[in-house]
Amino acid sequence: MQGESVITVAERLGHENATLVLSTYGHLMPDSEERTRRAVDEAWGCAPGVPQGEEPTS
Repeated sequence: MQGESVITVAERLGHENATLVLSTYGHLMPDSEERTRRAVDEAWGCAPGVPQGEEPTS
């Protein structure tokens, strides 16, 4: 929740990978999906050649 990557947290806790951290503590990060969505939207927004203001197509 403080912005540190799950991989770094796993390493600090002595886990081999982030799977245990996510499965154990993932419920403590309820806004991470929205935060990730905003970060991706921001990144795409400043990428050259990406149309602005259009709905994505599937």
